Amino acid sequence: MHVRHYGIFVAYPPTVDLRDQGLGRHLAMFLKGAEPIDDIKFTILCPSWTKDALESLFESEQVSASIFDVVAPSRKPYALRLYELFRAYRARPKRPSLVTRFFGAAVGSGKKIVDTVSARGVAVYNVWSLILFVLYAVPLAVVFLPFAVILSPLILLVSVVGRLSFLWKYIGSRIAKNKWVTVFRRYSSLMEKPEAHAWVLDLFDKMQEKELRRMWSKLKAVEDIRAWYCPTAFWPAFHKIKAPRLMCVPDVVLCDFPVGFSGVGGDRFLRTFEAVETAIRGGEYFVTYSETVKWNTLVDRYNVPAGNVAVIQHATNSLDALVNIHGFEKGDVPSRIFCQGLLVDALRKSGNYAYAANFSNLNVKFLFYASQLRPNKNVLLLLRAYEHLLRKRYLGHKLLLTGSPTAMPEIWRFVVENRLEGDVLFLHGLSISELAACYKLADIAVNPTLSEGGCPFTFTEALSVGTPVVMSRIPVAQEILSDEKLSRLTFFDPYSWKDCANRIEWAVHNRQELLEVQKVAYQALSGRTWSDVVREHVDVLEKIAVRAQSRL
Repeated sequence: MHVRHYGIFVAYPPTVDLRDQGLGRHLAMFLKGAEPIDDIKFTILCPSWTKDALESLFESEQVSASIFDVVAPSRKPYALRLYELFRAYRARPKRPSLVTRFFGAAVGSGKKIVDTVSARGVAVYNVWSLILFVLYAVPLAVVFLPFAVILSPLILLVSVVGRLSFLWKYIGSRIAKNKWVTVFRRYSSLMEKPEAHAWVLDLFDKMQEKELRRMWSKLKAVEDIRAWYCPTAFWPAFHKIKAPRLMCVPDVVLCDFPVGFSGVGGDRFLRTFEAVETAIRGGEYFVTYSETVKWNTLVDRYNVPAGNVAVIQHATNSLDALVNIHGFEKGDVPSRIFCQGLLVDALRKSGNYAYAANFSNLNVKFLFYASQLRPNKNVLLLLRAYEHLLRKRYLGHKLLLTGSPTAMPEIWRFVVENRLEGDVLFLHGLSISELAACYKLADIAVNPTLSEGGCPFTFTEALSVGTPVVMSRIPVAQEILSDEKLSRLTFFDPYSWKDCANRIEWAVHNRQELLEVQKVAYQALSGRTWSDVVREHVDVLEKIAVRAQSRL
């Protein structure tokens, strides 16, 4: 049997975790869809630092290794290895100092003794109980009095220093003007989070440039590839491959939300935007997920010939196989218990703050939004709607988000200023099983996004495990979910937090009605599989391969 061989080009920079990237999951589902097709195989060309991450991702997503090969330079640069060792060292659990542990133990023991003695003291009601109390309390006082004598001045000193904090602020402001202190602070900041500094990012860029040259040397070993596919438009270097090429442009949100992304990335935003534009203008054949992106972005904005752009919509993304347990008389109960265990694991490793890590109410009701925190994701609107529902409408639900609050400081600032630390929980770095468990346990899934490349995965992911969805009314979603009743019950205005709040509140109180309507749409969409998506991509790759051969 003749096997057709196609290439996939991936060139993420160092430190990017593919588990946090939508592209990573999309690529895994794409390759899983290729498994039933016997006559095709894919080779992934990637940097040395991406190979292990890809293989780990595909293993967690249960992608068969027989359908793909990974070709990459053999060894990571030493500088990157040192950086990874440093980051692992910084992330290690930090034990308190001996002095801190000593004072902590002393204060803790003292508090226990005071509590015990106080409890016995309030129970004294006659002479005999008074005598017993004195016999109990006096020896303890004799033993621990020296410690109290030593600690009391220290506690008093700390109290006095705290009350003179304004003096320390003044002294600190005077010290801060010293140029050497400024240099030291910059050095400390660099050591604390090096990947956030432009100097380190510039070094990573240079590292990536050198790595691309090493990747080109690997192309000689895969000369039988008929055509290449690039799953995103971040990498202009893709066009250096001397073979038929198909580039995917999911969207260009950097162009649609320039102010928001510039606030997040600074100069990095401009570089990324320039890279995307260079990649699009240097390409010939493209694929995208929706007619909206094809016509509004590629044809109208970048003047790409309409005949050179193929629209291939997503298939359903079902998560039910990961969390549904069958064969028990109690129906869905075992599955929910299993999911609750996965939710506890996700909370334990959240690492954001103690409340989430120690949360133990397994029967809590919550709203769920699975997404990274980016300007186009519209998370602040969701938070405003949620705060209104919590405080004015007395909605007894938590809100679970999968992004890291450090990605957009204004989001965490909103949470703190509105005292939502105990109501909004951030779970990032979820495994695919933990993600499925969150969807299944959620009362309602929410997606307030302002822009996506195609209909958000939220709809099919949530419904695959029996959870209804409310979503923002955006063109790419309306292309797929076009039924009038479905649209009326599902969508809200993404620019109105009040409309978002009203839709969530209605969905919570009419959950079963919404679920029944959306199940019909989900069943219709389930007829399209990821194998269909792969076949349509292969058809396009074959067309451009044949067209390239005819030019020779």
